[in-house]
Amino acid sequence: MKTLPTYVLALAMLLILGVGSRFAQAARPVLPPAQGSVAQRTSHLTNYLARTLHLSQPQQKQVAQSTRKYLQQLELVAVKPGLVAASTPERLLTGQTAAEAEKEYTLALARILTPGQYTAYSWLREHQPEESR
Repeated sequence: MKTLPTYVLALAMLLILGVGSRFAQAARPVLPPAQGSVAQRTSHLTNYLARTLHLSQPQQKQVAQSTRKYLQQLELVAVKPGLVAASTPERLLTGQTAAEAEKEYTLALARILTPGQYTAYSWLREHQPEESR
């Protein structure tokens, strides 16, 4: 069985995503960021990624766990937005920043998704506004 070169497969995936995203935009429900509970947002984002990236059941479960953890971390960051100017170390807020939580989430998805799925996910992150995901 002959396989296609990787660049041909990547080009085909980008073409499919480009054409398919036009059709998917009309039917996609939009939930503004940070609206709803962590559980609701986890479900919404996991379902979106499952449909868009064609995730298997085990992948969906792992993505849901990683997404829940990520959104919980973001909620903590919203309560404690980061380090503050302080005269003593005791006044500094601890915990992850939003950028650190995002990096951890991205690494988790890189471990869960196939290379093709991760490429598509990266493309979506770059080309779609946050509120439409």
